[in-house]
Amino acid sequence: MAERPRVQVQPAFRYLGLFLSVLALVIMFAQLFITSGEVGFVEGLVVYLITWWIVIFTVLPLRIQGQYETGDIVDGSEPGAPVNPRLKEKALLTTVITSVLWLVFFAVMELGLIDLNTLWGPEFR
Repeated sequence: MAERPRVQVQPAFRYLGLFLSVLALVIMFAQLFITSGEVGFVEGLVVYLITWWIVIFTVLPLRIQGQYETGDIVDGSEPGAPVNPRLKEKALLTTVITSVLWLVFFAVMELGLIDLNTLWGPEFR
């Protein structure tokens, strides 16, 4: 079988992803020193980590080519096992997607676009 063409990511998108990831990290650690607002450091970290794990499980199946598709089945392994899982690329993509989602969450909570008291009642706080 012919190998699939490799998708090239433009440098501008890489730098944008890196910028958004660093921005989310800086804002998250700034919450250690800024106590006012809706999102504290622990809440932000918990939301980020839970979101990261949810996103990694959605990204893992992308661009997978099994051993049976390439015809290079290693003896004693599952024929559906990936030839090259590209885990570094997927971890980076997951970090960028999670950073964008976390920045949206942070903006929504800090700007008060969603009031949690209206969702769960005044006894929430």
